[in-house]
Amino acid sequence: MNENAPHGAEKLYEVWDEHWSEEQKLTFVGRIFVPIRMRALQDAIDFLQHQKGIKSALDTGCGWGHLLGLFHAAKLDYMGIDVSLHSIAACKRKGFNAKVCKVEEETRQYDLVASEGMLEHFLDFEPFARHLMRLSTRYVLIMQPNHDTFLGRLLFSVTYLVRGDKIVWEYNYRMRDFIDCFDRHGFSVIRNQPLIMDTSRLLLFERRAGTQD
Repeated sequence: MNENAPHGAEKLYEVWDEHWSEEQKLTFVGRIFVPIRMRALQDAIDFLQHQKGIKSALDTGCGWGHLLGLFHAAKLDYMGIDVSLHSIAACKRKGFNAKVCKVEEETRQYDLVASEGMLEHFLDFEPFARHLMRLSTRYVLIMQPNHDTFLGRLLFSVTYLVRGDKIVWEYNYRMRDFIDCFDRHGFSVIRNQPLIMDTSRLLLFERRAGTQD
């Protein structure tokens, strides 16, 4: 196990708060990748809003509010939560609905619960995935790095070499791990979209009729 990996949720929450203490400028790679990721998220939100009729959305681990900006523009009833005071303050400065809250403490349910790059940081992601499902009445959307592919593994290795302890450690879960976890708890994958030469994927899950986590 990597010595730089945060062990336990509380330790990870501390690392996240420190990570968000100063808004970081995008790297050259980030300036290429982030717009691609945002277009994929926008397309998914458009699909859910205009074809599936969602009205409300929750972003768990909202960071600097990239996804909240899409919810806000879509005029959804939305909320962003994060454990970091710095993150929430930045989101509020941008005019977004956000509050300091752990996912395990949130109680309100939403049509869509989203998480852009959170689950891979937990040593055991399933308890936190179950909270995403608990809070969703219909859909869960996650965007995850794809360690199944050579390019996905290479990208993480290069990022770690360049930025070192400035990044939060990622565990090398497979897409199948996430899909199987959600399936066990009554959510079927309806979109499995490769992004950026399959270095990451957008997974969209729908709650099966008659199931409740």
